[in-house]
Formats: sequence, structure tokens, C-alpha cells
Amino acid sequence: MRRAPSSLLPLGPLAGRRVVLVNWRDLDHSLAGGSEIYAWHFARALREGGAEVEFLTAREPGQPATSVRDDIVVRRRGGTISFYAHTALRLLARRRQVDAVIDPSCGLPSFAPLFLRRRTPVLLVMHHVHQDQFATRFPGPVAAFGRWLERSVMPRVYRRRPVVGVSPSTVEEMRERLGWSGDVGLLANGADLPPLGAGDPAAKDPETIAVLGRLVTHKRVDLVLRSVAALVAQRPGLRLDVIGEGPERPRLEQLAVDLGLTGIVTFHGFVDEATKGRLLDRAAVHVCASDAEGWGQAVIEAAGHGVPTLARDVPGLRDSIRAGETGWLVPDAADLDEVGRRLTQRLAEVLVEAADRASRARWFEASQTWAHRFDWSEMRRQALDLVICELAVRTPVRPAQARPRNERVAVMGGTTCVE
Repeated sequence: MRRAPSSLLPLGPLAGRRVVLVNWRDLDHSLAGGSEIYAWHFARALREGGAEVEFLTAREPGQPATSVRDDIVVRRRGGTISFYAHTALRLLARRRQVDAVIDPSCGLPSFAPLFLRRRTPVLLVMHHVHQDQFATRFPGPVAAFGRWLERSVMPRVYRRRPVVGVSPSTVEEMRERLGWSGDVGLLANGADLPPLGAGDPAAKDPETIAVLGRLVTHKRVDLVLRSVAALVAQRPGLRLDVIGEGPERPRLEQLAVDLGLTGIVTFHGFVDEATKGRLLDRAAVHVCASDAEGWGQAVIEAAGHGVPTLARDVPGLRDSIRAGETGWLVPDAADLDEVGRRLTQRLAEVLVEAADRASRARWFEASQTWAHRFDWSEMRRQALDLVICELAVRTPVRPAQARPRNERVAVMGGTTCVE
């Protein structure tokens, strides 16, 4: 692994340890989303703990092969599929130098245990179960292979490894859909938010809706466009801000034209934090029609600006929304046309209520209060404690890293480990 200058290496419980974090994309990828933010905060936690951290990820055209960010070495190799082969070779070549691997599943994990020494700790991080998402991205045979790997191979490879999910829904899905029988901890997301109380609910436009997130098929932004098209005749002042970028954008822009939404829908693409904040500050309602989420990072971001979310009652979204307080959950259905009808009906009701200033003020306070329960610094603390615990159990503690025998380390949302 590439070493940072020794003068920059902080002292800490992981001083002298070499840890690899494998994630399909990094923060600088054009399709980076909530899982990339989560992975980066995990990497930061390790670095803050004194570890030498290498972030293995795929390489998008135009990205450098290697860079350093936040004193973390980012090594980019391969594309959507070939990234896994590059990662396997890297881990295999460095298996005697690696002290631990963090292996998030972004569709599929890297199956790191197959390429490392048996005693090397590997932590699997599950954002959500991807059985349904494979078909939205890959052709039939490839999708079937991906489902088999996730359902049958992954549980066997990681059966003796520590596993965490990012939400209760993720843990439940692992049990029900993958037949996961081992222990699964909880390592929740955090959020970067404006200060509690910032903003003014009276300044929100009751006719403005926001959609926040990557523009990919399973986010189902097309359902939101169709709902707006169905309501605009009765509500000519309706406006929709689509905040985010992705491969679906050209198709969605054409759909907006076909639906007669020119001048009503604005595709902002990727925006800086200040612009995103201004757009959310004026929105009355955020809509998320996604098939499923690991958590619902966009929901919490919107809530931080006092914007409640209307969403489908699906994994992840039912965790990040307090139904009736910080948003509304629409019963899901296998038929997307039926889902669209339900979204449209509920959105019409919500917009009527949004015209009431007292309702907007109530939503604003409840949403912001809820959002501020999620903090990245707490997530990083728990992530660091979890890795310290695993290293203590699986590998000898080096003399320089010895800790008091009575010191307790909290991990996975309350489980403890004593070194």
C-alpha cells in the first residue's frame, strides 16, 4: 500500500494498521450517492483512528488512476464489472500486508475473504438487498447471475465474518430474501445538515416539489413526472425541481417534454451544496418513488431543510420517514401503474395541506428534529470501535496499541466488545 508521510500519520488505536476499504464508486464519481458518502465517512473514521487507509474503487473516464484525499489513498482500477477482478488481484497480492478490509455491497461485495488470509478481518456492509435491482441494470442472464451471487454465494463467503446493515429494513430483507442466518449488526447513516432551526417554513412555496438523488432506473423519477402531469391542470402553479444527475436524465427530460411539462419541471443536474440548500429551502414537499433504498439519505437531507417526504412504503424509506410526522408512505404494489395512481392521489392531498402555513410549520419542525438525530461523527465513532474490536479478536494487538483491559468498545448500535 502507498504510505502517507509519517509526519501525517495520527497516533490512535489503529496506528500502524493497514486497512483497505472497497467500494464500487468514490466521492468523485459522477454517479456517487449515499453509499459513497457512507463509505467515505467509514474511511475517514479509520484514518482518524490512525490507520493507513487505501480506498479501492472503479475508474470512470477522466479520473486519475491514483489520488489522495483527506490523507486517504484512492486507487481506481477497472469499470463496472472489471473492477472486481482488479480488486481481487490487488487483495491477493497484498494479503500479507493488509490488516483488515471493509467490504460494502454496492450490488455485490468484492468477496474479499476469498483473496485474504483466513485470520484477516473482513467486515461486510449491506446497504440493501439488490435482488430486484439487477434486472433494472443488466440483461437477463447477467441479472440472474447477479441474483444468484447475492442470494447463494455471498452468504456462504461471509458466514463467519462480521456483517452490518445500515437500517432495520436492510437487516429484515437479508433474513427474508437471502435467508441470512448469522448475526447482523446495525451501523446507521449520518447526515450533513444545516443548523437546527435554520430556514423559514413561511418562505416555502406550497406549489414547489423537489426530487433529490441519482437519476437511475430504480429511483422511478418517471412516476413523479407522471404524477405532476396528472395534477398540473388543476394546479397551474405547480413546479418540480429535479436535483441530481445520472444516466436516466436524457430519457426523463424527453418524458417531461412528452408530458407537456416544459417550464414546469427543471432538471438542475449535479449542484453544489449552496444551490441544493436553496432549492430545498423553497420546496414544500420532497417525493421519492424509489423501488427500495438501503436507508434514504435524500430523505434525511430534505428533512434537514424542513421538507417532508412522500414515498413508497418500501425498505429503507420506511426507516427514514416517520409516517404522519416527517412524511407519508404510500402502500406499494407490483404494478407500477397502480403505484403511480397512489402517489398521484396522495400527492394531491399533501399539496392541499401544504397551502396551510400552520401545516408547513409543523412539518418543518418535525422534519428538522428527526433529521438531526443522525450524525456522521457518531457513525464514524461506532465504525472505528467496530474495526478495533475485530482486530483485537482476530489478530494480535501490537504493543504500541495496547489498551486498558477494562476499556469497553461500543459497536453495531449497542453491542460491546472488551479487549
